[in-house]
Amino acid sequence: MKLVIVMLTSLLLLLVSCKKNKIENEKSSDVLTFFKKTEQKPLKADIEEKYLDTLCQKLQKQHNDSITRNIYFKIAFKFYNLNSLDKYLNLSRKINSLSVKDNDSSHIAKSLYYIGDYYDDKSKLDSAFSYYSQSEKIYKKIKDTLNIGKTTLYKAGILYDAGNFTESEIEAVKALRLLSKIHNTRLVYECYNLIAISLKELNNYKKALEYFGLALKQLEQLERENYSEQKIIKSRISCYNNMGAVYERLKNYQSGIYLYNKGLQTKDLKLNYPKLYAMLLNNLGYSKMKLGINKNIKKLLFESLRIRDSLQILPGIVSSKIKIGEYYLNEKDTVRALNYIKEGYILSKKINSNYDILYSLKLLTENDSKYKTFYSNLYIKVNDSIQNLERRTRNKFARIAYETDQVEEQNEILSKKIVDVFIGSGIIVLLLGGLLLIFRLKSKNQELIFIKEQQESNEKIYQLMLFQHSEQEQARNEERNRISMELHDGIVNSIFTTRFNLMQLDSKAIAKKNQLVNELEKVENEIRKVSHNLQQNLLFEDKTLPEILENLIESQKNVFNTKFYLSIDKYIDWSSITNNNKIHIYRIIQEALQNSNKYSKAEKCCVFIFKTVDTITIRIWDNGIGFNLKKIKQGNGLKNIRERAKAINGMCRFYSNEVKGTTIEIVFK
Repeated sequence: MKLVIVMLTSLLLLLVSCKKNKIENEKSSDVLTFFKKTEQKPLKADIEEKYLDTLCQKLQKQHNDSITRNIYFKIAFKFYNLNSLDKYLNLSRKINSLSVKDNDSSHIAKSLYYIGDYYDDKSKLDSAFSYYSQSEKIYKKIKDTLNIGKTTLYKAGILYDAGNFTESEIEAVKALRLLSKIHNTRLVYECYNLIAISLKELNNYKKALEYFGLALKQLEQLERENYSEQKIIKSRISCYNNMGAVYERLKNYQSGIYLYNKGLQTKDLKLNYPKLYAMLLNNLGYSKMKLGINKNIKKLLFESLRIRDSLQILPGIVSSKIKIGEYYLNEKDTVRALNYIKEGYILSKKINSNYDILYSLKLLTENDSKYKTFYSNLYIKVNDSIQNLERRTRNKFARIAYETDQVEEQNEILSKKIVDVFIGSGIIVLLLGGLLLIFRLKSKNQELIFIKEQQESNEKIYQLMLFQHSEQEQARNEERNRISMELHDGIVNSIFTTRFNLMQLDSKAIAKKNQLVNELEKVENEIRKVSHNLQQNLLFEDKTLPEILENLIESQKNVFNTKFYLSIDKYIDWSSITNNNKIHIYRIIQEALQNSNKYSKAEKCCVFIFKTVDTITIRIWDNGIGFNLKKIKQGNGLKNIRERAKAINGMCRFYSNEVKGTTIEIVFK
């Protein structure tokens, strides 16, 4: 009755569990179907955001697994593209929490760099750098080369934005080493480009141009890989513009003009990429002015300013105003020039563009004679302030990296303590297990001692049996020898003498005499033949060991109902084999049969003993499960077989596998 109750309870629990899993799978399927609806056709931003909010609510009821978190990641990415950054941040933090609960290192790292993207977008560089560093640490632990490279590249970008160009170059080179190994063309391009612009800011212009050249080659490779055409166009124009800026600093304005014009030749540039178009116009006009080409300079500079002002590109507006100011300085219109430069200076302060602040102050110091001292002092003050800020920024990022390492070390210490607890518990369990094992080994040892004593007793009995057979055989041989000698030395000699005397008789009955002599000669030959046959039997007849082996085979029984067979070559001269060697042969076969009984689970087991030219071969074969000769630890049984084979000057070989069974072969002379 109790058994029936237990079985019914188990069945009920199984049904409930299956039903629960089915419901959860159905829910998961519904969520995926709902998510696909947002991807099937483009939606308006507000409608798509509502869809995503609903989807987040549905996901709250789902089990915390990798599938659910991957959907969360896709939703977060959509929030980011919709510029709904607060929702993007909240969802990224939620994914991080869920990943930590599930101890999913890959998703923890991914959620951290999602959070880093938020702070990078918000220009909170220290926070972004911190989250990227944490993400990078985890990716290093799980050896994810692609994401180690990506997070290192993001860190390099933040360092560049913070004005820490040396560290930016170092991190970008680290990222390049990693990303080159996995042949990610786009990310390798990003590395080359970031290294190039960092080198430009470090005034290493020759190397900067080399890396811009490598970046352009990567863009050609991206074209062959059918990468997004729009992104390639934007990247190529940026490369042309940055290379032109390098040539400007080298005062090679002709090369700069060539590159700016090359960028401006892009089809539908003004329509599709007005920001890049305005940038190229501004830089082209400036290079022409520096080269002394006055045609259309004013038009180029003011067209650039107009576009930038309409798009409210504040850094671009600053650059345009300062360059227009320089144009008017070149035209000797100082009043207009100073007005534009001052406007550029005021706006550069608003957007914290340190380079433009210093450059505009430098121009004002050189050209505003009325306030020259004021601007000169201000330039020195701002320059010192920027240098101090850069120094503090460098220290800040170094401190963030250090603090990230410290947190990592503390986590490792905590993990180590947990590991120590587990190890301690493990040691206690091992000790208890060891004591139990010792107890069992002692019991097993007693059993083995008993078995060994039994085997020794069996061997003594067998040796006594062989000795008895040997004594019987010796007595038989002695009797045969005695009979042979009697026949040979007594009767044969007597008959020979009689025959000789008859031959010496002087008788006229010659025919009768010859007849008697012939008959005596026949008797003599017959007796010699009998004597010779007796000697032959002594040399070749020995059935003792084969009979014993037949008894051994007949006595074999096991739980697998194995059938045992024996085949012995009748031409083997057993009398030439010593009793000691016979014992070894018997024990080899006995041990092999015992192993087959224990382990093989065979249907049949055969023992063959046959003679080949001048050697005798013993072969024991079964069709059981076999064993791996390389992996199995050879115990006393196989070791004893080898030792006994060696004792009879024989070679021992084992052939076994888990399909074809096992063969033991001993060859001796």
